[in-house]
Amino acid sequence: MPELTSIIAPFVFLLDDVVVTIYEVIPLTGVEGTKSYHVELDLTWRGVRSRRFFLDARNFDELKKKLLVEIAKFKLFILLGKAKVVSGV
Repeated sequence: MPELTSIIAPFVFLLDDVVVTIYEVIPLTGVEGTKSYHVELDLTWRGVRSRRFFLDARNFDELKKKLLVEIAKFKLFILLGKAKVVSGV
């Protein structure tokens, strides 16, 4: 798995049949010294692209887990015909 610090945007990959585009990775350091990342991205599936949104994660594995949740919600919106919250490609 790639490190979030080594990602050069835009970074595009396929996860669960959805195209994920990472536009920006901002490193953050908490008060206790913990490292985390603020990641700006969007999703594309069946010709429908989501709005850009942010996810916070400590590493790529955590980002992947959070992305799988967001992908499930995104697909559900599209399959239920609620795609007006996203824009067409």
